[in-house]
Amino acid sequence: MPCPAHGLWCQDCTLTTNSSHCTPKQCHPSDTVCATVWITDPSSSRKDHSVNKMCASSCDFVKRHFFSDYLMGFINSGILKVDVDCCKKDLCNGVAQAGRSPWALAGGLLLSLGPALLWAGP
Repeated sequence: MPCPAHGLWCQDCTLTTNSSHCTPKQCHPSDTVCATVWITDPSSSRKDHSVNKMCASSCDFVKRHFFSDYLMGFINSGILKVDVDCCKKDLCNGVAQAGRSPWALAGGLLLSLGPALLWAGP
């Protein structure tokens, strides 16, 4: 059981399609939020997605990371959709959240597709 005296605990995983693969992690003292980032391919008939869960210093930091100039091209062209949700209680990003914000899903797909897209070239 997390101890509040030792800082925030968040679920942690990268580019997974199954949140059950995430594990609890004690955050650094500077981290104040737990974040969940959903990345989806809206054009996929299967609605392919990936989930990233992490500790972060702020929700704005997570949004800046997942909405970098590189990823914005994919988001603006409709190739990816990213939703970001942040919360401030221990392990609060471990449950399925009903009202996800429109910031989370594109980042994960872009990060997972980025190397393949770069390899393919122009």
